[in-house]
Amino acid sequence: MTAEAMPDAASESPLEWLVFAPDEELRWQAGPRIQTVYPWLALAIIGSLAAVAAIALELLPLVGVVLIPAVVAPAAWQYARVTRTTFAVTTHRIATRSGVLGVSVRAVPLECVQNTQRSQHAVGRLVGYGTVTVEVAGGSDLRFWNVDDPGSIQAGLESAREHGRSADPERSAVADVPGSIEQWEAVLEEVRGWRRTLERSESKSN
Repeated sequence: MTAEAMPDAASESPLEWLVFAPDEELRWQAGPRIQTVYPWLALAIIGSLAAVAAIALELLPLVGVVLIPAVVAPAAWQYARVTRTTFAVTTHRIATRSGVLGVSVRAVPLECVQNTQRSQHAVGRLVGYGTVTVEVAGGSDLRFWNVDDPGSIQAGLESAREHGRSADPERSAVADVPGSIEQWEAVLEEVRGWRRTLERSESKSN
């Protein structure tokens, strides 16, 4: 991921949730746009004020105050969900960290990235945020959701993917061969069996 395509990660704090290899470096990290919580916050404020007004006007009994946590909880959950989500790209991998009550970490080698897609709804196009979906070979997709400047992030991911493949051509070539290592070892053993059979046949004919 080039510095031109993405913000410089040198000033970012280390990722406590991701164990780095000795030769691995952080290139970029970010999280969902915090402003996407604002609509939930507005609903929480309006709902709380409405409940207080209804109680003050005696349209609701005093026990109606229990409605306030009910309208605040979704906004609090969305805030925690956004602030506890991190997306990262290193010299070797792309990774995500998420979870409110627990922690879920997923990391995928760059050579396993097959494609990237960018999506933005009308509001996202207007204010400059969107979602970048990373298609992963042999696994479920990764989503960098509600991130600022998704176009630059997508371009940076594509650059990192190509750089990751070219940096280790032998590993990339192996990744492009269909089938697992175990399957190819089984094929190799079968070929060796045929060779031993042919050698025994030749020795008997001689």
